[in-house]
Amino acid sequence: MNRKIKAVLSVGSIVAATALVVAFTFAEARHFRGGSEADVKVWFYDQSTKRLYPAPRNLIPPDGGQEVRVRAMVIGFQGMGNQLPQLKIAYLEKYSPELKALLERAEYAHDAKRLFEEKVPSQNSAYFETNFFVKSPDEGEWHVSNSAEARRVMTEWRSWRGPGGQPPVVSAP
Repeated sequence: MNRKIKAVLSVGSIVAATALVVAFTFAEARHFRGGSEADVKVWFYDQSTKRLYPAPRNLIPPDGGQEVRVRAMVIGFQGMGNQLPQLKIAYLEKYSPELKALLERAEYAHDAKRLFEEKVPSQNSAYFETNFFVKSPDEGEWHVSNSAEARRVMTEWRSWRGPGGQPPVVSAP
């Protein structure tokens, strides 16, 4: 084969491989940042109808004016799929009206691309922990998240096993 043709084929192969790498990188970057936080779904639970429903991750519980629709930590079991009959609610979550209002104001400012001047507490702050509540779905009483009872409720599911002994996995809609 002619040296010139070999050189053209070599350079062409390198250019083609580089173009594929660049295209793949752009596609992955677009996929990674393409969906907004609002596109990610989590489980919510309507306590009055006893039904799970998917909701945007950025929805701050409780959903709506009443406190019956709250975020749910939902568990499945490895290899059993993500169908509702196979899932189990580990616990429910909600925020105090004050923390919910603060987080909604911060989200509104963020969505409007405005500076938010109030202080948003970190999740491990005392304010956050005393304004974040959890309970088992069959309980009536909510527990402050930094209490011993709340810690028990939030970790109990880790010991659960599926019908065949499968370990638990967190489920998303």
